Amino acid sequence: MNVSRDVIYDLLPGYFAGEASADTRALVQEYFDTDPEFRRMAERFQAILDETRRKGGGDTDAARERATFDRVRAQAKRRQETRAMALGFGLAAAFAAFMGFIKPVPLGRPHPGYILAVWFGVISLATFASSYFVKQGDGRSV
Repeated sequence: MNVSRDVIYDLLPGYFAGEASADTRALVQEYFDTDPEFRRMAERFQAILDETRRKGGGDTDAARERATFDRVRAQAKRRQETRAMALGFGLAAAFAAFMGFIKPVPLGRPHPGYILAVWFGVISLATFASSYFVKQGDGRSV
């Protein structure tokens, strides 16, 4: 059977990956015997492929993209949680101010509800402002 170079080109990915059957490997080896120039080119390609695998460069782009995606998703989650906490403190400040409004105290004394409202308000604002500076796990800022 006469096999063309195009057929061997189609078989090479499986051959280099080690996924080809024994018959396919034999067919490719037989073709290499008939075309030494193609064999040298395939051997150079195999050497480059092996070196890339040793360095771990095969999936680095995909792994880097995945790590970046995971990091950004975690930052967005932390930012959302921080802002939800700021909203909680803000609601606590509003409730404390409301309680100070509806329950009067003797003149000359500050109402505890207003004091709590100020403290919760300050904490709420500080928490909300800190949501813009959420840190990653490796210490870098967004």
